Amino acid sequence: MKTQPPKQTTSDGRKPTSWKLDDTLVSLHALNEEIPITIGQVCEGIMVFGISGSGKTSGSLNTINRAMLEKGFGIYNACIKKDEAQRARKLAALTGRGKDVRVMRLGGDIKFNFLESLKEGGADAITAAFKQINQSLLGQMKETEWTQASQEHLNNLVRLFLLAGRKMEISELRLAADNFKEQKRLLEEAEQRVVEGTSEQHSLKMLSAYFCQQWKTMGEKTRASVIMSLTPTMNPFCDGPMRDLFCTETNFHPRELRQGRILIVDIPCVGEMAVYGIAAQTIMKYMVQQMIESDFGNGRDFADDSTRPVVIVVDECQYITTGKDAEFVTTSRSCKGSLLYLTQDVNNFYRRGGETIKAETGTLLSNLHGVRIMHQNSCKDTYEWFMGILGKEWQAIYNQSANFSGPVGGGSAGASISMHHENQITQRDFLVGLARGGKPYSFVVSGILQQDGRVFAGGKMFTQVAFPQLDMSNKKKGGFFARLFKKTLDNL
Repeated sequence: MKTQPPKQTTSDGRKPTSWKLDDTLVSLHALNEEIPITIGQVCEGIMVFGISGSGKTSGSLNTINRAMLEKGFGIYNACIKKDEAQRARKLAALTGRGKDVRVMRLGGDIKFNFLESLKEGGADAITAAFKQINQSLLGQMKETEWTQASQEHLNNLVRLFLLAGRKMEISELRLAADNFKEQKRLLEEAEQRVVEGTSEQHSLKMLSAYFCQQWKTMGEKTRASVIMSLTPTMNPFCDGPMRDLFCTETNFHPRELRQGRILIVDIPCVGEMAVYGIAAQTIMKYMVQQMIESDFGNGRDFADDSTRPVVIVVDECQYITTGKDAEFVTTSRSCKGSLLYLTQDVNNFYRRGGETIKAETGTLLSNLHGVRIMHQNSCKDTYEWFMGILGKEWQAIYNQSANFSGPVGGGSAGASISMHHENQITQRDFLVGLARGGKPYSFVVSGILQQDGRVFAGGKMFTQVAFPQLDMSNKKKGGFFARLFKKTLDNL
């Protein structure tokens, strides 16, 4: 079923406008100034840290996400937590974008056959997609389980399916992965289809050598290792609602985000169904990234002022982070795409294991430099990472001394000043110096903002910003909170 793109308007009737990179998306409230955040800076990536209850979702996420919705952005919202879909839908309704929302869930009506979409890119494109899923599942498997041999076997299997003219379905790939008879049957079907003297015939010759010689004579333990690394990646899509969702028809395509759709993928990555959620969210994120990098709307070959920005929003992003993210952010500005990522601390990335994960995390956090916001945080490693970005400054340390002796008098006094190279913010400031929202903080959330290359008031490399919490259940209360926010801002 072919999907129909929406009209080039949002549901509140507004016609599309230009989205210049220098245009201001939202102004954040600092203590002594307004901090404009431009569309270009958003497209350089946003990274938000904060412990549970720090207000990162109700504060910075809702504020920035709301501005994106009001500006007509296309949005893919990956719902890692079970309550995230409700938040995303309420915010869309509050901004007049409710009719633009499409919700993808297990057993739902929205479907996307990603293999069919990837077929044009050939076996390499399909193999790369499965590698992304495998990387997200590394938190539950050993890093070494996805080997070069695994990639080679999957790539050759996909190439054989394409040459044989078979329908590309994950369950069929899985069944053929370790079945010699099925592999032989595929080779025979491919031989009937290829034309003599063509490049396809040469490819078939190489595939025959692989499956009939290399693979068949490979040690049993080695073959078992390859299959064991492939099956966890493919199994979630082989049966049940995941197969219905991703391996049958397509009635929604990520390119619709360029026309202003809002896709909410409501398949959580926690609980007993976590593997399904991680696999689903990872493949959709990857497909959206691929679309952003190649589809600029209306047949254009590059992004211009009329290209609608598309943002990938992920709260608790560590569940589906892959090496593709760091690569994506390096070119996302020119493609009018962005990542809006939130997590509690850097160790959420590192604890997924492996030196490769640590290296990719360092690259990702370095590249997500458009906007960095730090809410209340107790993690020493996160503090040290942030201080590494800010750098140290010279601070004056004052010392005083006094001595007194004798029954009737005497004594001495002295004072000195020494300069020390110290962190610009203490770890204590991260723990007790930031507002967490709610009634104790007059429904205000605060955080420390940093942007590469930007100097704030007083010559500082950072500034404190405040966000009014938004009550999405009552618009009148929202106005009340906004007034309360202005009243209490000067007291932070």
